Amino acid sequence: MADWACVEKIEKNKQVSYWLYNKKPFVLTVTLEIDTSNLKTSSSNQRKHIVNQVLQGHQRVKVLDLQAINTNRKIWYDESFYWAPGNMLAVHQVDYVYQYPYAEDDYYPIVQGFGGGFSHRGASEYAVDFAMPVGTPIYAARAGVVIDLVEKNTRGGASRRYAKYANYVVILHGDDTTGEYYHLKKNGVTVTRGEVVKAGQKIGYSGNTGFSSLPHLHFAVYQAKPFGKYQSLPFIFN
Repeated sequence: MADWACVEKIEKNKQVSYWLYNKKPFVLTVTLEIDTSNLKTSSSNQRKHIVNQVLQGHQRVKVLDLQAINTNRKIWYDESFYWAPGNMLAVHQVDYVYQYPYAEDDYYPIVQGFGGGFSHRGASEYAVDFAMPVGTPIYAARAGVVIDLVEKNTRGGASRRYAKYANYVVILHGDDTTGEYYHLKKNGVTVTRGEVVKAGQKIGYSGNTGFSSLPHLHFAVYQAKPFGKYQSLPFIFN
């Protein structure tokens, strides 16, 4: 799956084995879903197999062995594969106090908080939007490692069809949750992948890209979930 993770399999004599491989140096949550016919494990004849696995950096693990139920018949299988950065088993440090993601002496109003009716529902329930002019410096709310970023986009609007055009920075925290900073301006990222950042370090500039109805910064803390999903977590600012 791009540069993030992959499934490896070997089929021989109507036996199929699967490995999962994390191509990144940080933790990922991956899901392998396999539909089968005339295949079983050593303990089950079920047709569908779902493996949810936390993979540490560059880890490769064997997760499944299948063998023919009837060696005189053909075997069949079809795989689906999903991943999300972070750890589905992470335990968020609920007493951790996050810094505001802007300069210490500045103030920007919250225009949408936890449970906001415009877009803070479901996976993004515990997100905070700060209204701020395009080009406002953004600072890390918590220390961690930069694991993903995009800064090439120019488009934005008040429709989910613009979501894929967001510029952002994702930082992996020490408890394996991620801090995500969205709607940055084009070429508005000042850190690099793999960079270790401190709380209060400048990481970019705000913008109005992606699913955005006005210039603002979207910040949330997320935990990875199976099937490539994620869930925001409640947190507190200082």
